[in-house]
Amino acid sequence: MAYGTVKCDNLIYDDSGDQTLSVVGIATKANPTLTGVVTIPTATAGDNTTKAASTAFVAASFAPKASPLFTGSIEFNGQLKEAVVVTAGKLSDNLNLDIENGNVFLFTTAESATALPNLRYNASTTLLSKMSVGDCLSVTIITTANASAYSAHLTIDGNPVTENWTGGVTPAGGGSSGKDIHAYTIIRVASSGSYADQFTVIANHTLTS
Repeated sequence: MAYGTVKCDNLIYDDSGDQTLSVVGIATKANPTLTGVVTIPTATAGDNTTKAASTAFVAASFAPKASPLFTGSIEFNGQLKEAVVVTAGKLSDNLNLDIENGNVFLFTTAESATALPNLRYNASTTLLSKMSVGDCLSVTIITTANASAYSAHLTIDGNPVTENWTGGVTPAGGGSSGKDIHAYTIIRVASSGSYADQFTVIANHTLTS
């Protein structure tokens, strides 16, 4: 009978003939301290038990998750924040607006020309591909005012759409001070046809003092 610490790759013991008990076998019999690289099975995703967690399980647990999908009523407690893309420049110099980064865009340099903003998801992904029929998106563009500068139209993924302006009047000028606010409600209404066929766009232009 052996006592003390035994270090070996395989432990052979005498029990009705020679048998081999592997290190893994020992691990199932007691709570050993193992050194070196020990490989264990990867637990099922979402497992919340006392099982050992492999590096694969941990990496999967902290991997970026897809955007959550909520249905029904949602209640929020505390502060609710939204990302704003702040650009130290003019809209007319930065026409591509990537919804991937947020839905509100603020330009801090006074505008000097009319602009045709282009909404897209990002440089390699269309906004069309991110919206299903029945989806709605709200986008706000805030510019530093200039009376001769405004946006009367926009494009989505580089394609023209038809804006339905609140009050029935298309903008023909900007404010003389403060900020100009262009707010758009964009609804995908069809799965085929031109962008003007697939999107309904409700637009509003507000001048501030």
